Amino acid sequence: MDKKMKATLKDVANLAGVSTATVSNVTNNTKFVSDDVKRKVLDAMETLNYRPNALAKSLRVQETKLIGVLISDITNPFFSKVVRGIEYEANKNGYNILLCNTESNAVKEQEYLDILIGKRIDGLIISSSGNKEEYIKHLESANIPIVFLNRSPESALMKTVMTNNIRGSYLAAEHLINHGYEKISIISGPQTYSTGRDRLIGYKRAMEDYGLPIDEELIKIGNFDIKSGYDLMKELINSGERTDACFIANNSMTLGAYKYIKETNLKIGQDLAIVGYDESDWADIVEPPLSTISQPAYEQGTQAAELVIANINGKELTNQKVIYLEPTMIIRESCGCKI
Repeated sequence: MDKKMKATLKDVANLAGVSTATVSNVTNNTKFVSDDVKRKVLDAMETLNYRPNALAKSLRVQETKLIGVLISDITNPFFSKVVRGIEYEANKNGYNILLCNTESNAVKEQEYLDILIGKRIDGLIISSSGNKEEYIKHLESANIPIVFLNRSPESALMKTVMTNNIRGSYLAAEHLINHGYEKISIISGPQTYSTGRDRLIGYKRAMEDYGLPIDEELIKIGNFDIKSGYDLMKELINSGERTDACFIANNSMTLGAYKYIKETNLKIGQDLAIVGYDESDWADIVEPPLSTISQPAYEQGTQAAELVIANINGKELTNQKVIYLEPTMIIRESCGCKI
């Protein structure tokens, strides 16, 4: 046979001296084949460098061993940890992942969704930008197991794995209050996302519990990105409203805020206390080191993968619609603590 031509099932059968059905039974493990015959088939496959057509096989057995993963921002260190958790759990169970970065764009997200469905994925893990009822119905019509991650669309029936964001932002605000700060501001994300809403709720709840007034001028809402952090910190500092401490509800926004503060004469931890959200590799490198609310990102990934793989196999691991993981606070110097 011409070595440039790709070997076929029939070529393997001829070399092994068996039928094509026997070769198929060996590659798909569908019927008993004696060890002697199996060895002849495997030797022939190795000699011819034959590789079964994975797509054709998936069409026969109705599975591809692929899990689609849609995330909103691949540049965010939080999501890199999440994806590592997903990949570890998927690989452990014989699955591979197809990763798509939506850039928090609902249109791009839907386009990627259609592409993944066309790839015949077995399940989907998604940190969704969409929250409209028609979009949720579109997801449901895919008729595959779906688990939401980090964000929880209100009308969705699928399970979600996320951090208890209300608790996390409460811890951040409470820490600043216990320092004696009273003019505490917040820079949070879009209120169309559960992450943005919940982190604002936790901040407000802490202020109310400790009897501090909520000043709407000290509440800034933007996007979960560096530019928003920079622009909104600039607004806070240059407005007539004094703030002596700020909770910033996302690590990308915190970077932007740090950048603007560095352009002023203010000293973080002295003139203005900062607590961020999401523990990052750079948090203890910036000056001063950043106090943060840490999410169990890797565990979010593993648990989301566990749930979707269980669903693919017809199992239900829990009756809970939303699985909340608990945040922790990491104290450094940006909040005014002396470490």
